Amino acid sequence: MMKYNNQWCLFLTLICIFLSRGGQAQTQAQPIESPIHNLTGTLLGDYPLPKKVFVVVTLNDQTQHNQVVAKYQFYGDGLTLPIDFQLSYAQSNIRQNHRYRIQAEIFERGHVRYTGAGSATELALEPSVYDGQIRMASVKSASSH
Repeated sequence: MMKYNNQWCLFLTLICIFLSRGGQAQTQAQPIESPIHNLTGTLLGDYPLPKKVFVVVTLNDQTQHNQVVAKYQFYGDGLTLPIDFQLSYAQSNIRQNHRYRIQAEIFERGHVRYTGAGSATELALEPSVYDGQIRMASVKSASSH
């Protein structure tokens, strides 16, 4: 028959082994973080914006059917152009042989009123190299008179 002291020693040893292996598995399962880079730019235009607008600027992978890599969006009340923006993206989302584009849209009451775009093809070679200006153009639609 085993003494209680021996049972406790065996139990504690097994617990320590179990916990130490669990800690190792947890360490191995942690993802490697990709560096975060920032793109800055400015939306330009020579006209007043509507009083309440929603601004969306995206970094799109054109090679992947304009898949959104990064997005900057906000509501504005009484904004005027120029508007500065900053897009943050993980370097792991940028592929060497892909083409990238920055797309900007300004909405009023759910309708696109202004749009603009700029190329960001050099992202794969040198992160954060884009510091461009995007000229916003008015969108003519049947609902805007």
